[in-house]
Amino acid sequence: MFFKILALVSLLAVSAYGQGTSFVYNGFTLGKLSLDGMAWVTHDGLLKLTNDSRMEKGHAFHPDPVQFKNSPNGSVFSFSTTFVFAIRAQYPTLSGHGIVFVVAPRRGLPGSLPGQYLGMFNETNNGNSTNHVFGVELDTLLSSEFRDINDNHVGIDLNGLTSANKTCTYKVNKW
Repeated sequence: MFFKILALVSLLAVSAYGQGTSFVYNGFTLGKLSLDGMAWVTHDGLLKLTNDSRMEKGHAFHPDPVQFKNSPNGSVFSFSTTFVFAIRAQYPTLSGHGIVFVVAPRRGLPGSLPGQYLGMFNETNNGNSTNHVFGVELDTLLSSEFRDINDNHVGIDLNGLTSANKTCTYKVNKW
């Protein structure tokens, strides 16, 4: 992987309406995130998910479960989130694959692969209804095997990387 995902997150806020759960991270120095892979928190509170290594990934999960339903047959609570991030390419002409905000049934995404799998899935579990994973991908590279619409799009992923909805395209600002 020829890029560095800098989750330069100055604010990550999640509110689950109906349950009354909310949390705000204004920097991650004191946050109790569950980190794996290449993920780490810098001394000044930035969350970094990867470094200049090739084909590596990192995850950061909120340490406590967030309840999105009262009962198995109940309605799902709505939620909102806000975050700020940056993706910095190691080489100006090469992009990385992107970043995904994920809601999963448990911490961690075992067996997930970096690259076009965005650290969410792998070739055997991508698209399985048993994944129970929701993601909003901010993709910066066209992956035709997942029917991406272009190299800069937002995709709504339900259990796999062939997005249920590819919403809009966006402009990537090069540093």
